[in-house]
Amino acid sequence: MPDNSNKFCESNDILVHIPSWINGPYFKKLLKRELKDFRKILNLSIIPASPPGDCDSYTSLLMRIIIDIEMKDGFTQQKSYIMKTMLADAQGIGFINTLNIFPKEKQMYELIIPQLEQLYQEQGRTVKFAPKCHWAEDVNGRISLVLDDMKTKKFGNINRLKGFNMKQMQRVLQKLAEFHAASAVWHQRNGAYPEDFQRVYLPANYHKSKSYQARIQSFKTAMASWGFSNPEQYTSRIPTADQFVQSAARCFNNDPQEFNVLNHGDFWSGNILLNNPLSSDINELCFVDFQRCKWGSPAQDLWELILCSSHHSLRIKQFDYFIRIYHTHLIQCLKLLNYTKPLPLLRDLHMSMIKHGFWGYFTTFMHLVLILLPVDSGGSLPKLMLPGEEGDRFRSKIYTNPLYVRAGLSIFPFLHRRGLLEF
Repeated sequence: MPDNSNKFCESNDILVHIPSWINGPYFKKLLKRELKDFRKILNLSIIPASPPGDCDSYTSLLMRIIIDIEMKDGFTQQKSYIMKTMLADAQGIGFINTLNIFPKEKQMYELIIPQLEQLYQEQGRTVKFAPKCHWAEDVNGRISLVLDDMKTKKFGNINRLKGFNMKQMQRVLQKLAEFHAASAVWHQRNGAYPEDFQRVYLPANYHKSKSYQARIQSFKTAMASWGFSNPEQYTSRIPTADQFVQSAARCFNNDPQEFNVLNHGDFWSGNILLNNPLSSDINELCFVDFQRCKWGSPAQDLWELILCSSHHSLRIKQFDYFIRIYHTHLIQCLKLLNYTKPLPLLRDLHMSMIKHGFWGYFTTFMHLVLILLPVDSGGSLPKLMLPGEEGDRFRSKIYTNPLYVRAGLSIFPFLHRRGLLEF
């Protein structure tokens, strides 16, 4: 078998360092466990699985592993997996470890997601939320996951610049309702989720951050050029660093009197795989990237999905209707799974969307600006946060991106009308 302990792999002009332990012998253990007639690995190829500029590439090493296998009868076959592991020390693993995102995701794939799916199985329904996890391990704090490669099953992402159409949004909202309903019933049966799911990372010294100050200054300058008849009405309402952190903290604080669920926490089109992404006809879909799951109001996932991933002609016009679609299916699922607590009313959900409306601003300011940036624009999260002239030039470019400007011209008046820019 050829030496596959390569140090680098290249795809789409990305040069990615591959740890030497990701090799044939590592996957031989998995293949021997899963295939009783496995004989040997003929070839193993490693391809980067994160698109350029994808936020996941700053917290994880994501690879597609393609393996040619010889079986005991002499026949050959090919297996394909997605492998996700932590970055090397020099790439920021120390900081990432403080966020506890990898232990959280390992728990999701190994324990919680199978149990959420089992709740539906008990009612005679087959519901899958995520790719199958073939292997999960923690070696001296280095966590790795080996997952089904859903691309081999014809699953993929939509074009994030276009967003979901109406039929797709309806199906995604229903799937989200299924996930949230199961998570609420899980909580009812088992008690509180582990501590990692109760809290999130918030920067302690945001008010001293030169990066944040540079970002809001660039944002205000760009917003003044968007075409608002009275831009001051919006630029004057951009939160200071203190207001930003305080508003985020209030959103993260759970009210036990509210209806709460386990939020996916990073719920946009890049983390939603459809079995037919080029068509409105969707039979199956699943979610990936469970590093930011958080117990709290479903408003978090709903705000991000609607503002960041619905088609621009739908996000505001159909906003309230999207909440109704989600709520209708949520109630059906809660009843099916024998949820015994009071069922949330539609008006309760709308009130929660207002109460946690900071997510509307947060996801527009933090996520949407990168989601709507074309892949070939050389965009990245580090560039967005870079202080100085180089950072200013990049921020000016992305904050005046026509797709983002079009989104901002509809989103900010919508947030303003609902009183959600009163920090």
